[in-house]
Amino acid sequence: MKIHRRFFNSLLASSSIAFMLPTSAFADNYTGPVNWSGVSFLLPFNQIETLMPITKAASEENSDIDNASYFNSYLNKSLIEKPVSDINLKIEGFAENAKLALTYGFSAEFDFGTFIDDEVNKTAYLMYSFGHSLLYNAYDRVIISSVPIRAISTNLISFEEEKKYSDMKSELMKRAFYNSSNPEATMLEQFRIMLKKQSFKKKNWEGKKPRVVKVTLPNDNDNLFVNFGITKNQFLEFLGQASTFAFGYKLECPILPFMMNASLTKTTISRFDFATKLYNKIDLKLPNPDFEIKIYHQGWEFAEESYQENAKSLLKVSLGMAIEIEIFDTFEEKVIYDQYFFAEKTYIENKNKVMRSDAANVCELTEGILERAFMSIKNKEYRNKIIKGDSMQSQYSSAIFQIDTDNPDEVVKQSEFVLKQLPQVNDF
Repeated sequence: MKIHRRFFNSLLASSSIAFMLPTSAFADNYTGPVNWSGVSFLLPFNQIETLMPITKAASEENSDIDNASYFNSYLNKSLIEKPVSDINLKIEGFAENAKLALTYGFSAEFDFGTFIDDEVNKTAYLMYSFGHSLLYNAYDRVIISSVPIRAISTNLISFEEEKKYSDMKSELMKRAFYNSSNPEATMLEQFRIMLKKQSFKKKNWEGKKPRVVKVTLPNDNDNLFVNFGITKNQFLEFLGQASTFAFGYKLECPILPFMMNASLTKTTISRFDFATKLYNKIDLKLPNPDFEIKIYHQGWEFAEESYQENAKSLLKVSLGMAIEIEIFDTFEEKVIYDQYFFAEKTYIENKNKVMRSDAANVCELTEGILERAFMSIKNKEYRNKIIKGDSMQSQYSSAIFQIDTDNPDEVVKQSEFVLKQLPQVNDF
C-alpha cells in the first residue's frame, strides 16, 4: 500500500512515538528578557522611499523629548512609564542573554489623495497604515508571533493650518503615530493593545500559522482602474493587508505578514538608526503556513443617478461587489472553508466629485466585507445575522452585507471547524 503524506502524519501523531518525547519539550517556557528593536519597516530600505514615502518622512522626524525619532521616543516613553505586564522588555540597550526581540514593523501605506472643499475652506485627507507587532527569535531570526495593526488617518484640515506645514501628509501621519489629543486612536495605543494579546513565553510559534497567500481580481479587470485613484497592484496590496488585519482582529489570532510574493521564505526588517541616519537590515525567516488564506475579489460596479436636496445638485451612488474567501489546510491538504460574500453601499456625494475617491470607497467596502466575513466565523450570532443580511442605515448612506449561500448549515460547519483549529488570544 502506498503511504500518502496525510496518512503518514496521522499515523505518526497517533503512535506511541509521541509519548517518547521528553516532558521538557512541552514545557520549555521562556522567562528571559525581550530586546526592544523599536520601529522598523518590513521591506528592504531601498524600497521604503517608493512604497511608503509618507511613513518614511514622518518616522524620521526628530523627537521633541529626546535624541531619537518621534514615534520611537513616544513608544519608549509609554513602555517605560506603563510597562506591559508579564513582559521583561529591555527598552534601553540590548540584553546579551535575550532569546527574543520585538519590533513594530510598518508593512504598507495607502494614500487616497486630497479633496478640496471650497465651501468650508478645508482639505480632506485619507491615509491607511498597516503594520505588525513582530516577535522573533534573536538568534535563529525566525518569526514566532505576528499580530497585525492598522491605523486610519482621516482629517479635514483648514487652509490656514495647511500653510504651517511644508509636508501636511507627513505631519498627519506623525499625528497618527501618537498625539495627546486622541491618544487612544493612535498607532501607539493599538500597538500596546496587541502587545497584551501576544505570548512572550515561547521560543517557537505555538499553534497553527495562518497567512494570506493569494489575492486576485477577475481576468478582465483593467477597466476597474480607469480614473480609479490607485493602481491595480496597489489595490491587490491593500486587499492582502486588509485581509490579514481583518483575520487577526476579528478572529483574535496571530497571523504571518502578507507579502505579494507568497513564495518568499523571509522578510526584511529595516530599522532606522537616528544617530547614523542609516537603515540597519535584519532578515527574518517566515515559517511555512498551516492555513493558506486565499481572497478572490470579484470586482465592483458603480451606478449613479441625480439627487436633489435643498436646491443642491448631488449624486446618489450605488457600489456593489463580491468576495470569495477560501482557507486551505496545508497539513490535511484540503479546503476547510470556502464562502462567497457580497455587499452593496448607497451614498450621496457632490456631483462635481470634489469629495469623491472611488478607490477609497471600494477599499472601505472591501474592508467591511472582510471584517464581517471573519467575524461571522468567530461569532455565532453575527453569522446568523449575515446569512440573512446585515443592513446599515444613516442619513446619507446605507449598506447591506450578506453570505451568498443556499446551505447555511455548511457555513456553520465550516466556520466552527476553522475556529477550533486556530490559536486564540491566550495562545498568541
